[in-house]
Amino acid sequence: MKEVVYDVDDLLDDFATYRLRRGGPARKVSHFFSSSNQFAFRFQISGRIDDIKEALDDVKKDISLLNAVPRSTIHPRGKIIERQTHSSPSTSISLGQRIVQKEEIIDLLVLPNNENVFIVAIVGIGGLGKTTLAQFVFNDDRVKYHFDSRRWVCVSDDDSIEEFGENMLLKKMAKSVDSQSLLLDDLKNEFHNEIRQKMYLLVLDDVWNNQSENWERVRTLLEVGARGSKILVTTRNTEVLFMGSNTVPIKLEGLDIDESWRLFSDVTFGGQENTVNPTIIRVGREIVNMCNGVPLIINTLGRTLMPFQSDLSKWLSIQKNENLLSLPYGNDNVLRVLKLSYDNLPTHLKQCFTYCALFPKDYEIEKKSLVQLWIAQGYIQSPNKNELLEDIGDLYFKELLSSSLLEEVKKDDCNNILSCKMHDLIHDLAQSIAGFEVLVVRNDVSNISREARHIALLFEMKAIMETKAMVGKPISVS
Repeated sequence: MKEVVYDVDDLLDDFATYRLRRGGPARKVSHFFSSSNQFAFRFQISGRIDDIKEALDDVKKDISLLNAVPRSTIHPRGKIIERQTHSSPSTSISLGQRIVQKEEIIDLLVLPNNENVFIVAIVGIGGLGKTTLAQFVFNDDRVKYHFDSRRWVCVSDDDSIEEFGENMLLKKMAKSVDSQSLLLDDLKNEFHNEIRQKMYLLVLDDVWNNQSENWERVRTLLEVGARGSKILVTTRNTEVLFMGSNTVPIKLEGLDIDESWRLFSDVTFGGQENTVNPTIIRVGREIVNMCNGVPLIINTLGRTLMPFQSDLSKWLSIQKNENLLSLPYGNDNVLRVLKLSYDNLPTHLKQCFTYCALFPKDYEIEKKSLVQLWIAQGYIQSPNKNELLEDIGDLYFKELLSSSLLEEVKKDDCNNILSCKMHDLIHDLAQSIAGFEVLVVRNDVSNISREARHIALLFEMKAIMETKAMVGKPISVS
């Protein structure tokens, strides 16, 4: 069905472009619009319309076989629950719950030693808050004053064809400071000049690679710093010996029952659970117990259920969901549970969310540009001609923030959100839903699937993005 809709959309785009060219400044190339070319265009359009009619007839037969029920395609925008309502409870509570681990890590980082490269690894399954904990440590005043230089690098497994190692790390670090250098030797010299004989802290966030030889090369690259330099790593790999013998693992566990409920209650009820139906509270506690203490799941489900505080059926549907029931602790089966939040989005937000899979992991997305891209794709419609599409897009953006599917990064002096990011697991969710329709291309643009509808072109040295809407066929890139 989706393919037929795309074909119709492409047809309308081609026809609109034809009419625009025929009536606009393009008259200068009148030979293009000769009667023979007009006839050829109409013949081509006619053939495509026949193909679409045939495909729609097949869809109609399938609908009858599946006993599908027609429903309205108009989804009115609901009331937006502002994320700032509860003063970002998830952040403050996460710090309180991780204060012991935070102090342990800081003690290890500021502890004097004779090693050139000493590694502290925060280990745990996705969604436990490894990155958040590392951010608290990185921004602590004691850490700031102790080290001469600090650098944060997101290493996320973003389907890069290049394995983690010296070269990849140099490129990632170049992006983090917007370096203009293009040659690896130049990048290496720049980095060495920055850390040589200095005590530095390097955070490598979301590391996947466990090849010992790759880590040996990375350690060699980093040994020009002063003794006492440290590397803080976040990883889902439970075995950290591949990083070297002088590596100390800090294993994160899930929150306990009381901490989990406190987080869920603050997110969902704003701490006002006394005013909520006791049956919903009971079901909510059962849902929280099944989350196995994973903060990302608790927070996301809390945001999903926030607008339904009096709808018991919605709570029961989440409670009985097979993916939540089968979530085993220690197994990285978080995506299926997070999809519950996506499944409960209105249709007009689902396509806006999956479109964000175009951006690389840890990419800072400018809100204004994102809304303009949604408008260009036709995702934002308004029955009211007096309502600006940009204003509607801003509401869509806030709804995704309220669902914790986007995370705010920067605000202006008036508290307006300027940019956002996606949690790496939320990004994985968007990619899994988008499938082959969203394609990220780095170097090779010669093999683009016909199923791709949107393409992101990522240039190697700077995270510059170009997005192009597809018409069901490969595009040429000049």
